Amino acid sequence: MSGKLVFCDGEEMRVYDGGKVSSYKSGYITRYRDSAIASARNREWKRNSDALYRGEFFRDGGGEELEGSVTSAFLSGDDEIVYTFQIDSSSGIYKKYLADENKTEAHVVNSTSCSYVGGSFDGSGTLAVSLKNGYYNADIALFDMATCDYKTYTEGDTLDEDPYICPDERNIIYYSSRGVGRDIRGNFIAFSPAEIYRLDTQNVTVDLVRSDPKYSFFKPKFCGGKLYCIKAPSVQSRGNVLLDIVLIPWRILQAIVGFFEVFVHAFTGKSMTSGGDNPARGRKVDGRKVIICGNLIDVEKEAKKNASKKDTDYGLVPSSWQLIEAESGKIIMNGVADFDIAEDGTLYATNGRRIFEISGNSRKKIAEASACFSLSCQRGVQPEADNLFGKS
Repeated sequence: MSGKLVFCDGEEMRVYDGGKVSSYKSGYITRYRDSAIASARNREWKRNSDALYRGEFFRDGGGEELEGSVTSAFLSGDDEIVYTFQIDSSSGIYKKYLADENKTEAHVVNSTSCSYVGGSFDGSGTLAVSLKNGYYNADIALFDMATCDYKTYTEGDTLDEDPYICPDERNIIYYSSRGVGRDIRGNFIAFSPAEIYRLDTQNVTVDLVRSDPKYSFFKPKFCGGKLYCIKAPSVQSRGNVLLDIVLIPWRILQAIVGFFEVFVHAFTGKSMTSGGDNPARGRKVDGRKVIICGNLIDVEKEAKKNASKKDTDYGLVPSSWQLIEAESGKIIMNGVADFDIAEDGTLYATNGRRIFEISGNSRKKIAEASACFSLSCQRGVQPEADNLFGKS
């Protein structure tokens, strides 16, 4: 029997409930883009007025090219979604009210100095997130949604992500962590393979659970006495080295042409081509590459590669990303971007384009998406006394 879950699809949240899919937009992302467009138009009018005296005409970027994303979403009861988002340099946590036409959203926290990416939400109102400071570092933090207070539990030169509050022992949090490799000058070199850790928030202890220098393990979930996670090769293919060498002159030529295009447009307001204004204006930012669990994935390339295998349910992540039972290593599904486990033990997984329900050895497609890299099942409401912040 299909349960109720929410999955992210680009800028939207989609709720799956017994075969029906409902879509909801992030009000914050919509307002942010509208404000950016209005601001750009005001600047355009002023700059064009000044430029008329010089016989010039040019346009600013309008803000339409700003791409936002809902990075995680969780059902809090039947009529509320708690979600995290990212647009431009702004990130935060909001509540989405599904049944209230007047008060559609509520602010929890937002920032331009760090990013919030959710990992799990429990029935007592505690949200576990990865608090990212730049590209290289992130810490595990818990938010009390009732008071907006939060506690940070990890630190250091690591990328700590995917916190999952254990439903059986709610003071236990599983998460993945990557060490940051640097040279003697402190410059970033590479991440180490992702490992899974077990954090005890009551005793404030951390234990290594799963590690292998050949593989990365991330997005841990615990249910029914078993730990599940995604397993991926720690070293991605370097591609065709000979082809890269052959293409070096072409890439150098592209760089030279690009430099002169920028130079000419900056001083004349015109393009080098005969098309008038810069043809790049108005184009959306290249969304083909996304970062998933510290991996830069060319989703367009992966989609073509997976489609070539004649798989009608092909996804957007490498087929080598496997959903497994962490202890036994049993493979449940290939090509998984994210997954979650319902309270009855049913597994739900996404490959970026499809959502699947997995029960035993059977797999059924229940929904489709454009770019889904996060999903979560609905959790039952727990007594307030179980709140991880110790409030009754």
